[in-house]
Amino acid sequence: MSYTELQSKLVKVRKPRSCEWCSERIEAGEQANYRAYVFDGDFMSGHMHPECHQAMLDYPYQADLADGWVPGDFARGSTSDEPVKEPA
Repeated sequence: MSYTELQSKLVKVRKPRSCEWCSERIEAGEQANYRAYVFDGDFMSGHMHPECHQAMLDYPYQADLADGWVPGDFARGSTSDEPVKEPA
């Protein structure tokens, strides 16, 4: 598996997007991290919540991420694959 990041920047999205990390919705007007990259020879791009992008950078097993992941594999803003529990 190969990964090359071409661009990463904070943007304000113009239309709703799905977060690559948690798959939750990013609403129009919200800030998101935009990434453009090449994965296994294919150009790809996507958006993440700022806290999800930080979680990706903080993920303790970076080699695992090199194999790729599916949106929604992780909880929002977390390196855990367990859903974040909302306070009762």
